[in-house]
Amino acid sequence: MCLLPIELVPPRKKRLKPRTVVLVLILLAAFVLSPFLRSALGVGVGVALAVVYVLAYLFAVVMLPLIFFSLARFAYVVFLRPYVRVWHINRIRNARHLKEVMRRGRRDE
Repeated sequence: MCLLPIELVPPRKKRLKPRTVVLVLILLAAFVLSPFLRSALGVGVGVALAVVYVLAYLFAVVMLPLIFFSLARFAYVVFLRPYVRVWHINRIRNARHLKEVMRRGRRDE
């Protein structure tokens, strides 16, 4: 018969996940700042459009080259590296076979 209690570790208190806390804070900020956002969007559509253009320019300048380099690296790893490796192995193998053929040719004479 076991005299120990079934639960050796006491149950933990339920805490809110950080993701839910951030989501609640974002919704609260959107609710509180909604009048400011409406007036800014109503009055400054040109300003908002300028901000969108600046963000698009920054995306084009920063992210597109990074995406290009990551895709180029992927293409190199998947396609070019195995081809170069096989080419190098075949080159070594062909040189070894050629030396063996030359050695056999000398022996036969």
